Amino acid sequence: MLTPAQRRYVTIETLVGAIINGLFSVLFVFLIFSGQAHVSTAGEQGLLLDSLPQGFAIGFMGAFFPSFLTRKRIQAGNIQAAPTDSSSPLPVMPVLRALLFAVIAAILSVVIFTVLSLLVSSLSFTVAAIIKTLWGVLLGGIVSYIALLCALRDYAENQEA
Repeated sequence: MLTPAQRRYVTIETLVGAIINGLFSVLFVFLIFSGQAHVSTAGEQGLLLDSLPQGFAIGFMGAFFPSFLTRKRIQAGNIQAAPTDSSSPLPVMPVLRALLFAVIAAILSVVIFTVLSLLVSSLSFTVAAIIKTLWGVLLGGIVSYIALLCALRDYAENQEA
């Protein structure tokens, strides 16, 4: 059970992660697909292929920074670790943890955009930008939230009494 301070911390950091990943997603949509009236959902220039690096990047960054920063904040005494009897099965090192999240997020992104490509063959640039941005916000928020909860639990042994 999280304290009110921990819940506030998780909420704020989750929102930060979601917003940052949404902004990066919209930036990359404009870098990759700008100038196209319609964006293919499949193929070499399509959203499906682009979903792999998007998912990987969001998974990695969305897990690495919250895990790393939370561990540092616990060690510094700025945030209290969540009391627990056991740690999660995730790797403790933030980089390894982030790589695991990255692979899972990339696979999930490919699955989601495969379904999209089966439903429609192309989207207007505006609709594609909205979908990619919303996906970045959603995935970034989910990854950050899970990573933060695990970090508060897993880094308890680093907290000084």
